[in-house]
Formats: sequence, C-alpha cells, structure tokens
Amino acid sequence: MFTKVHHVTYVVESVQQMADYLENNFGLRPAKRGENPDRKFILYHIGPTIMDFFEPTTEDSGIARQLREHGPGVAHVAWGVEGIDQVFQGLKSKGNELRGDAPSTSPFGYKTLNIETRSSHGVLFQLAEGEES
Repeated sequence: MFTKVHHVTYVVESVQQMADYLENNFGLRPAKRGENPDRKFILYHIGPTIMDFFEPTTEDSGIARQLREHGPGVAHVAWGVEGIDQVFQGLKSKGNELRGDAPSTSPFGYKTLNIETRSSHGVLFQLAEGEES
C-alpha cells in the first residue's frame, strides 16, 4: 500500500535558523517558503520526498503545543499511497477512526488522511497522495 515516504514534517523554533543551518551544512536551499495563519514554513525536495519545517506563529495551534511539550523535532511522517479516497474507505471499513469524512487537501496541494492515534496504538499515521504545488 505505501509507495514512498511522501513527506517528513518537523516543528522548530525558527525556520530561518533552520534554513541557514541546512544551507551552511548541507548546501540545501528551500524550494518554497511561506506563512499560513498559524505557522511559517520552509519546504525542501529530497529526491521524491518532501521535507518541511514549521515554526508556530500562534500559541494555541497543535504545532505550538507540540513544540512546547516535546521541543523541536519530527511532527509526523506521511506515507505516500495511490487511490487515497479508496484507502480512506478501506481503513474506515476496518474500524479505524479517521479525521474528517474524507481525505483533505493540504495547503501544499496534495491530499492527506490522518488515522486517529486511538486506532493506531498511539502512533500518528498520515497518508498522502499527489505532489506539492
């Protein structure tokens, strides 16, 4: 079912400091920079995988809570799939609790689904289909 590591998302104190670190140490430059209502982000393409970093800009967001409680690090890993709408229905029919009534579209343009951790032994599984736009 999994086709690749679609993306790895990190939460950090400062996306600018992380961008400087990645450029100085690995020669990487962001493919995209931006800001959404609750975060700043930088995004990189590493082969077929997206690597992104989020810096919270509000105190009440999920990523702000994660940063406060756990410090900087991996927020989640998303596994690539094909046919995400059918995968959603299949997981639901197997008794998984999923967020929402269908896959959602990320701010980057690809579709995602999240399995609630109550269904997956405490581990957040995110599945994704499509490419970053």
